Amino acid sequence: MRAVRSALAALVAAVLLTVSAMAPAVAAPAAVRAVRGGPEVTAIEVAPGVRLRAEVHAPAGPGPHPLVVMPAPFPYPAAHQDPAARRLAAAGYVVVGYRPRGLPGSGGAFGMAGPRDVADASAVISWALARTPADARRVGLYGTAYGAGIGLLAASEDRRVRAVAALGGWVDLLDGLYGGGTRRRAHPLFRAAARPGAVRPDPEVRRALREYAEHPDPTPAFRSFARARSPITHLDRLNAHAPAVLLAHTWSATVESPNRNGRYFSRLRTAKRLEYRRDDHATEAPPASAERWFDRHLRGRPGGPGTEPPVFLEARGRPPGHPGEHYDDLWATASANHVPPLEPRTGPDPVIHTGPDRGPHADAPSPGHGTAALWWTSPDPRPRRLRGIPALRTRVTPSAAEGTLVARLYDLAPTGTATLVTHAPYSFAHRAPGTPFEASFDLFATVYDLPAGHRLALVVTGTDPLYVARNPPGATLALHSAATGLALPVR
Repeated sequence: MRAVRSALAALVAAVLLTVSAMAPAVAAPAAVRAVRGGPEVTAIEVAPGVRLRAEVHAPAGPGPHPLVVMPAPFPYPAAHQDPAARRLAAAGYVVVGYRPRGLPGSGGAFGMAGPRDVADASAVISWALARTPADARRVGLYGTAYGAGIGLLAASEDRRVRAVAALGGWVDLLDGLYGGGTRRRAHPLFRAAARPGAVRPDPEVRRALREYAEHPDPTPAFRSFARARSPITHLDRLNAHAPAVLLAHTWSATVESPNRNGRYFSRLRTAKRLEYRRDDHATEAPPASAERWFDRHLRGRPGGPGTEPPVFLEARGRPPGHPGEHYDDLWATASANHVPPLEPRTGPDPVIHTGPDRGPHADAPSPGHGTAALWWTSPDPRPRRLRGIPALRTRVTPSAAEGTLVARLYDLAPTGTATLVTHAPYSFAHRAPGTPFEASFDLFATVYDLPAGHRLALVVTGTDPLYVARNPPGATLALHSAATGLALPVR
């Protein structure tokens, strides 16, 4: 653990040394016209001395037009959303894309979607309503990744926002960074914020980066920092304002688990839609999906999202192009629980030798080398449609008071090819060494079609490149096969 802390601390230190060398803010803007065919690049003053780089697209015609404000994604290039902005402008929307404070091209310091960033989104809306042919009664927010989080937070505070499209954002920053009691090594927002030269972090963000590097459990100050930046904290206010909310994600995204997103979605009391697709992070929904959402909720056009059941899911394990599935709720996808017998392949009570946390580029642990335990099911004579949250239970005898397990569930083909279905980490602390305890935890929700003749393989390890493990050097984790089982939601 000392090596892990040193590596994380070195990364944070590099960030802090870079802050003073960052470029200054953009220059003051000239007056912005209602541009035809834009965009026009300008700067918007959101606070004294703080100007944000912005690109303004205005459609043909005198207006007023519906307005879509687009906080830029991070750590992706600001141009990532250009195709969507152009598409919306061609369809009749005024579009104002801007780079939040602290990002290259904008002034101010990076607040990781803090209160100033939320206030900035409202300031950009006010600026657009005063300087472009935009309609104050038809205001939307569109964001990917970092911009998605800002969009949900801003809609919770600004009653003028009538529709939100949030692609690949987060709803609970604390869960995204510490879910399962396990720190994420690969959370894109924190990883990018700690990259030298990427942003100019403000003092609160710098303090949070240090605490995250030094503490395996969130401190009270870090909890407060994360909750203030979590849309789920402000959900009651969002429901009171009642904007229409589109959430779009992929099964492979590392920002946050679909379990938490599903809980947030189920508590929304407004027009809503949740989409999960197969692709990589930040390609969560085609621009057409967000455009249809705005067309319906800002322009009152019939059809599209809103007329279908609100949950759209693409199944993993199916070829691209296969049609998705619609449900009334993310938790209504399964109709029964399947509890398959598990055959131990590494002994009835396998012992995992955890070894050192070898960092993000380590090889996968191997059952053959004592660094993983393996169980599998018999080949299933019929296809299984996994829909929902698999639950794992096991009994653990640790050699140390704290530790980490990572469970991975694979589709094992007759050829031996293994495809990841889902996974989840689980960490513990304050246990008596040598004393067994029951560990029960949920894996991440999935929609996966297991072909006939395939097995499911359960692999449990003590390390994983995505997570900062809590196992001390030389620690072991003994698992008990007789107490290990999976409950699989199927349809």
